Amino acid sequence: MEKPFTYKTYTVDPEAKRLVLVTDIHHCHGTWYGVESGARMELLCKTLQEEHARRPYDAILSLGDYSLDFWAWEEGGSYLWDPPVSRTEEFVQTYLPQMPTDFYMIPGNHEQYGPEDWKRITGMPREYAVFYGEYVFVMLDTFAGELDPAYNHDGRYTGINVDLLSAVLEDHPDKKIILCAHDLYVPRESEAARTLVLEHPNILCAFTGHTHRDNTLILPVTWRSLPVFYCGDFSYSESRGKEKNWGYRSLDFTRGVLSTEYVKA
Repeated sequence: MEKPFTYKTYTVDPEAKRLVLVTDIHHCHGTWYGVESGARMELLCKTLQEEHARRPYDAILSLGDYSLDFWAWEEGGSYLWDPPVSRTEEFVQTYLPQMPTDFYMIPGNHEQYGPEDWKRITGMPREYAVFYGEYVFVMLDTFAGELDPAYNHDGRYTGINVDLLSAVLEDHPDKKIILCAHDLYVPRESEAARTLVLEHPNILCAFTGHTHRDNTLILPVTWRSLPVFYCGDFSYSESRGKEKNWGYRSLDFTRGVLSTEYVKA
């Protein structure tokens, strides 16, 4: 019997047993902390290259907001300008070739491209799974509402794709599951999503962005006290009194357990 839901998968061969997560890059017309966007992207690439040279890692997982292509404020998102400008496409074409490893992308609330446009620009689906040894990173699209809009907005939160997560859990009951999303906002999550987390202790934790912070949040006991690690930013910061906090999150598996820290650039 054919399964009601299928999903794309990618496999990373874990040799160095490390991963890096980045989020909220916001390559756009803006200048933050006196640094123009192109120079900031070059610094991002250089930072990730130097980290790989210092201590190799296997892949980069990126959690959205590469741009302000869709945006509800001021002059609006650049993809609705005349002519349209896709900073996401510019990022993919100009800066991904400079990355030291494979770069797995999911969209944020500022990349409201429909599935066809997103695949054309990035070569990837909007959500999928990444296999890494005994771990599965479920790369979730939690802003799947109101795609391809003809008006300026900041994306509509739709939450965890229960069909995708259920299929991964069913297919891989012995794997350790890690959730990755641009945002996880519990008050707007479904009861079905909460039940999956509550009933599956092999869902270890979640990594997310959107808030431009690098803190750790422990979800309520009704969510099995799941830890959520925020992955900072490489644009404008909300941590430490809005002081510049550019950086990335490191995931280390070398000691047989998962450990993580936020590393400032």
